Amino acid sequence: MILASGFLNQLKAVQAGQAFEIKPVYLLYGEEPLFLRDCHDSLRTQLQQQGYLTGDFYEVDANFNWQTLQMATQAGSLFSEQRMILVSMPKGAPGVAGTQFIQDWCARTQMQVALPEMVLVFLCERLDARQSKAKWVSAIESAGLVVQAKSVPLAALPGWCQQKANTLGLQLDTEAATLLAQRVEGNLLAADQELLKLSLLFAPADFNVNAHNVHAPAVAINVQTILDNVVDQAHYQLFALGSAMLNGQVASSVQMLTRLREEGVEAPIILWLLTTEIRQLAALRQLSMSMSVAQALKQLHVWSSQHAQYSAALKRKKGDWSGLLAQALQIDLMIKGITPTLGADPIWHALLQLIVDIASDR
Repeated sequence: MILASGFLNQLKAVQAGQAFEIKPVYLLYGEEPLFLRDCHDSLRTQLQQQGYLTGDFYEVDANFNWQTLQMATQAGSLFSEQRMILVSMPKGAPGVAGTQFIQDWCARTQMQVALPEMVLVFLCERLDARQSKAKWVSAIESAGLVVQAKSVPLAALPGWCQQKANTLGLQLDTEAATLLAQRVEGNLLAADQELLKLSLLFAPADFNVNAHNVHAPAVAINVQTILDNVVDQAHYQLFALGSAMLNGQVASSVQMLTRLREEGVEAPIILWLLTTEIRQLAALRQLSMSMSVAQALKQLHVWSSQHAQYSAALKRKKGDWSGLLAQALQIDLMIKGITPTLGADPIWHALLQLIVDIASDR
């Protein structure tokens, strides 16, 4: 098992000329969606550069038929193309049939000497201690690579912001990094988005992230720069949308989505917000079964100013919040072009439906 940061460093080293050993199977899991996204995107890019086709996708739910995947992998030898197959298994529960398939696949690939014709990538959310020791996880670890995406503690987030800024040609002082961490309310995806925006505004025009120009002078970013550029009206409205949804304000949430779209906020940013809220609520629901909501909020490091709205959302909806992640995944596939759509409207209609489902009491 390797941490996501270490895996990403390995892939960066490949860009610098080091060899890349392709494994027949990968498991990417954890509670930090930014690291999961970066690991998946970087791995996919590397495999594409090695000649692998990367369009195959399977989503595992309660009704998934593992024979479908088994037939797809067995048919691989009939074709000359190398392929990467992505298997999204959010809950990390393959069941008996899935466990058997994974074990058989790993046992078969361990006997291969040549470059794998097919690479399976399993993408999961957080796995508990029991799941991480399951037979199917052990099989993947023996035949391939298991990558864990741990979240960054709130106290360490300013340091992470400084390190990320350095890779983008920026240098944040301690106060600026702390303010940025506060403004994004501890959310790594939001911090990444803001740093990318700052790099577009202030990084040297000739700075190339992929060129590893470590000696290029970095642009200093101070508190005033963060105040002037990070928090704009669209940013306020984005997090206002989150508050409106959590408080069950359906009509206001729909209106805010319309305004955000008119102001040019892109669909992936909206989806990031929705997915973040759903994951947080799913984790709170799970923890609240064994402790009070107040204790759960504290354990998940939810900002005190947000306690009331999260509590309201949990009281309003008694079901399993994690079920809404399947909707978010489908939207993500539409945005990335994996699920074909005619224009952008289907994506925004799907976002609208997801917002209504979060905000309503059904």
